[in-house]
Amino acid sequence: PAHGGACRPPVALAIDWTPDRRVPEHPDFPHSAVADALILEGAAPAHRVFKGTAHLTSVLRVPGTPFPVVVRRKVTHVTRRERSFLSEHGVLRAIERSGAAVAAPRVLALGESHSKDLSGIRTYSGDRFAVHTYEGPPDVRRRPEHPVHGLLPHEADGLVDQLAALTGVDYTLVDPVGGRPGFYAWLSDQLVALVAGLPKESQQVARFLGLPDAPRLREILARHEVTDRAAALLHGDLNPWNLVRRDGPPALTLIDWELAVVGDPLYELVRHMHLTPTRPEIRDRMFQRWERRLPARCTENWREDWRVYRWIEIVRSAYVDLDRLVTGASLDAPNVRRAVESYAMTLASATASLGLSSRRRTDPCLTHALVRPTRPGGAA
Repeated sequence: PAHGGACRPPVALAIDWTPDRRVPEHPDFPHSAVADALILEGAAPAHRVFKGTAHLTSVLRVPGTPFPVVVRRKVTHVTRRERSFLSEHGVLRAIERSGAAVAAPRVLALGESHSKDLSGIRTYSGDRFAVHTYEGPPDVRRRPEHPVHGLLPHEADGLVDQLAALTGVDYTLVDPVGGRPGFYAWLSDQLVALVAGLPKESQQVARFLGLPDAPRLREILARHEVTDRAAALLHGDLNPWNLVRRDGPPALTLIDWELAVVGDPLYELVRHMHLTPTRPEIRDRMFQRWERRLPARCTENWREDWRVYRWIEIVRSAYVDLDRLVTGASLDAPNVRRAVESYAMTLASATASLGLSSRRRTDPCLTHALVRPTRPGGAA
């Protein structure tokens, strides 16, 4: 448990925490600072608390610490459909130790917090949290800026340069058996498993709209093949809200690494373009710079393969966003709101690419008919 000083306010007695020894005490943020952060977390104003699809993040200024930090907790009552395969803290520590030119948060602490009443009796336990450096503006009164309308040219360059730097991170530190051939087959298996695991109601609506069930989807995905390129550590979810604008190079900080995976570097770039509005000239600029900056073993035959990854991401979105509409899950997260608002277009693209077409399936009124209020127990 964290140790407190004799002069700490009495309210500190109401918070206790147990460090996770996988993250040792950080010299820039000792355990006493963690305890202070947990106290301050409960009083954080609403404009400094950000809710994503999987985490609630509170931005804090801790006395005695010269930089702002964030306390991150998983959102309760939400089951994320897209699985996590690597520990976020392990990924961030591997990046930091590598010295790679990747702008990412530093992990300061990991643990479980426990609420106590003034008699010292725990009122709850086992609430896991992480403390990271805050990657927004130095003035925490300003909200972080995200490239929600697409990347500017210098931001596109900076992101590609960071993807190149990630190829130099030793991914065996977080996934000792990662990098094996067959990434596309593995990716296809994950999508099929996701579809098979959707709630019954979501599967019924998917069938009504003409989307194939899991066995049929497996057959369709198996028609495609891609080159086995050298693997690298991937962020896995480079949507605009996981990119924070910053002053000076590399222009963007990459946050929320929970979906990090070891795999094909081409997939990372194409998935980013799927999740982020990308003008044709920015897309071409990124591909050209990516081909120049990454090792040849990571870019082989990319021109033949990138459209396959774009296709599988469109198909993935057709299922994931439909499930969000049906269950009402995470509709208050900005990236989810954007996705579901354009669902009719997503469905039209997916059904066309799957060889399916129907007037009712592309009805722009579809989204409004499916949306439900967010309710506990949904998926993100």
